[in-house]
Amino acid sequence: QAVLMGLIASLPGLFISYTGFTEDDFANPEKLGSAQFLISAGVCVFIAAMAYRNLPFDLIPDWIPLLGKMDDLFAGLCAGVGLTLVYLGWHYGTGPKPAEILVAADLLEKAHVALVPAKVVAVQSVKAGIKAARPFANAVKPLAETFYKSTVAPVIAAAKTTFFGAAFDEYVASLEKANPAFSLVRKLVKVKK
Repeated sequence: QAVLMGLIASLPGLFISYTGFTEDDFANPEKLGSAQFLISAGVCVFIAAMAYRNLPFDLIPDWIPLLGKMDDLFAGLCAGVGLTLVYLGWHYGTGPKPAEILVAADLLEKAHVALVPAKVVAVQSVKAGIKAARPFANAVKPLAETFYKSTVAPVIAAAKTTFFGAAFDEYVASLEKANPAFSLVRKLVKVKK
């Protein structure tokens, strides 16, 4: 907890010292549009938002109805804004990108290339699992249909009669009269049964 709180509190100072910005630079549109500023600001906002979401306590306690989760939602929104700033800085920022981000991007690209074989194996494993489960699913399907027809359908029919009675049937009939497409769909559904 203390580490996360310290991280959140120190991010603005770390950001300013890392980027070398002064107060005058924050009024300069050219500096604010630089890749270094946008990417660094985005990373800081993202880290602060995710650190806040991982704190065990909140500014607004979660037990307060409706409002309790609002600060967590706002932190998630801030994390999205941070990622958007990183994207904008990467693709549209002026000037050089921070060296650390270039190293991180290179590592991610290498990890992606290294993990492609594992991804292929994972997809093949899932396909094999589905193929192995298909006979079981085909064997269980008639049992499930029988159970539905013998147990579930009568309960639904009884509930429909109890709660809606003839009014429901009248409502469906009025829908069929008012909308020919409804009766057509109903006939198609009956045919498929």
